Amino acid sequence: MRDWGQRLTGGLTSERLQTVGFGLGVVVITMLSALILSFDEVFPASVGLGTLQVGSVTSSDIRAPFGITYTSDVLTEARRRAAVDQVSAIYQPPDPSVARQQVALLGQIIDFVEDVRSDPYGTTAQKASDIEKITALALDPSMSTVVVGMDGDTWNAVRAEMALVLERIMRESIRESDLPQVIDQLPMQVSVRFDPVAAGVVAAFVRDLLRPNRFVNAAATTTAQAAAADAVIPESRSFERGQIIVRAGELIDDADYEALQQFNLLDTPDQRFESFLRALMACGVVFVSFGLYVNRSNRQLASQRGLILLLGAMFVITLLGARAFSGDAGVITLYPAAGLTLLVVAISGVDVALLVSMALAFLIGWLGEASLEVAALVGVGAVMGTLSLRRSERLNSFFFAGLVVALANIIVIGMFHLGTPNAEGVNTALLFLYALFNGVLSGMVALAGLYLITLLFNLPTGLKLVELSQPSQPLLQRLLREAPGTYQHSLQVANLGEQAADAVGANAALVRVAALYHDIGKILNPAFFVENQADNVNPHDMLNDPYRSADLIISHVVDGDKMARSYRLPQRIRDFILEHHGTTLVSYFYNQALSQAGSDETVDADQFTYPGPKPRSRETAILMLADNCESTVRAIKPSNKAQIEEIIDRIFDTRVREGQLSASGLTLNDLPTVRDIFVDMLQAVFHPRIQYPNAPSPELGKRHPDDRLPESTIAGLSEVGTSKLVAPRIELPKEAEIKREPAPPTPPPIPRYSQTQDIAPAILDDDDSPMPDVPPLPRRTDENGEVKPPKDNHV
Repeated sequence: MRDWGQRLTGGLTSERLQTVGFGLGVVVITMLSALILSFDEVFPASVGLGTLQVGSVTSSDIRAPFGITYTSDVLTEARRRAAVDQVSAIYQPPDPSVARQQVALLGQIIDFVEDVRSDPYGTTAQKASDIEKITALALDPSMSTVVVGMDGDTWNAVRAEMALVLERIMRESIRESDLPQVIDQLPMQVSVRFDPVAAGVVAAFVRDLLRPNRFVNAAATTTAQAAAADAVIPESRSFERGQIIVRAGELIDDADYEALQQFNLLDTPDQRFESFLRALMACGVVFVSFGLYVNRSNRQLASQRGLILLLGAMFVITLLGARAFSGDAGVITLYPAAGLTLLVVAISGVDVALLVSMALAFLIGWLGEASLEVAALVGVGAVMGTLSLRRSERLNSFFFAGLVVALANIIVIGMFHLGTPNAEGVNTALLFLYALFNGVLSGMVALAGLYLITLLFNLPTGLKLVELSQPSQPLLQRLLREAPGTYQHSLQVANLGEQAADAVGANAALVRVAALYHDIGKILNPAFFVENQADNVNPHDMLNDPYRSADLIISHVVDGDKMARSYRLPQRIRDFILEHHGTTLVSYFYNQALSQAGSDETVDADQFTYPGPKPRSRETAILMLADNCESTVRAIKPSNKAQIEEIIDRIFDTRVREGQLSASGLTLNDLPTVRDIFVDMLQAVFHPRIQYPNAPSPELGKRHPDDRLPESTIAGLSEVGTSKLVAPRIELPKEAEIKREPAPPTPPPIPRYSQTQDIAPAILDDDDSPMPDVPPLPRRTDENGEVKPPKDNHV
């Protein structure tokens, strides 16, 4: 016999490890968030004032902490340099020795040329080559050839003109800066009586011999510059408190650096620890508030530590993105922070998303230098988007929510900018455009994030639930083929659970999908469950072993969990499989074991108890009640509404007294609503049938004066006490008394067992007709009689 208690072996150690891991995850998320908030202060090398140098660029405006007036050495020195630059250089008078030296050099060159020209043995080419070798001149080969080829009279006239032109020019004042202009005017100094070729020879010789003859008087110039510098009046600079010293994005020049020094901003003590501590306190306020809310108002989320860490990781990523966009006042308007809250709505619900919206507004406003505009932009957009996203399984819902976010952003921008002077570089029309793109991007980011999270973490998001609800799912196909009775039962439970969950504000979509899979464990042994049995063949009779029978009945829970794991169903769906029977007792086989043993002490009740755990959410509790009520009412087939009410009241009362709903979060106000939904729907399904002639009427079809179950049916629930929720205590029928036709003398009737053995003995259900469709329940209305919208479905 399987010992279900062994499942708890090592549970305490595992729980401690999970707690430690969760605690470490929370600490890491908190520290990372604080580090993102205080990044500029903790890592001052990037933009910190203490490490600023001339040529650095700041990411934000630097303002004067107080008013000051000081003499700026940098500006004064700049004015002095300007005054010095305006002083012209002082030159000495022309030096006649330069002219004499150059004229003498010309004479030596002419003598050399005449020697070459008069050489009787040299060829023309050799003579031209010798002339080209004169180092004081830069003659080209053609000019040297012309000189060699001149006749004697022409050469004599040319050399005389060279000496005349050079002496005349060198008599004038020639500065170094004037020399290019003098050379340009040289052809005009040659007499017009020479032809162009001869004039070119004169200019070529004289050009290379021209030199400046007037030089700067360095001493006199320095004295004049010093006098001009001394005449400059020192320049002062003033700042008012709050005035911008250096604008964001501008290079720091010498004057800016001097101003920062005057304010002692460059000598600020190291306050990185204090800055990080402030950011840590801000994050602590946010995360502690979130933890208190979850612990008090959302126990279901509190039990899902992995989901909490996932939400924290997404929050950190969002803060990191906000840090990247926080450098520019206009760019932060484009950041789709509301995308996170839309994603949280789809994963955890509206209430959690609203809290995340406020946290984002607070911390991103902190990043924006405590900007109320940034906080309002993030907060209003996120809240409006959160409240407008209703059906997360529909793609167009995200785009509609994105448009709502865009509208909210535009309103906030208008509140802060219409009719008010804008800061430099801020364009109101551009901000409106950014606000519109922000909303569109928020919807797209949320949709993409939902897809990735569904894919990576296998969470039961709206998209995942739509996928799992398709009849073509392999596991549902197996259930339909191998356990068709269980499949039909699951459909009815899904209808009951969905309507009840919607009525009390629980996740109706999750309940419906989970109901389709809650009994998949019966696929392995379908014939041992009453809804799959046919032709009065009951395998339990052949076993005749209550322990083995109980083990087979109970095993569908554990087997279902294993199958769900192998088919990669989300953990949240697996919770329904494990919790839909809680820790109830398979009472029929337990009583059979007691009857065989003859003593209570020799029978271990644990071997007849489902392993649990008890339902830990409203959704799993609703599924437990729907499962019990549907199978019991199907088995008994009551003939009127009063009998259905008695059965359902008895089941509800039993589950409450056993404590099966104590950890679920269902309230006493929820139970009557769920009970009414079940009564209306089950009455519509299991209504009295038309009695045809010559057809024996089932005993349950007989109407009793008090509309209660007949006394002959009260025998099977001796352990059930007085109902706390509804009226008169009843007991469920014995199997032999509720058969639809008298039991034949031989063979004796075969008892049938269902998964609700803890409520009543199983009964024979040989009704092979199709199950009728469940009619829709009336819409819930408010106090004005208007139809209420369905509750938001979230994970």
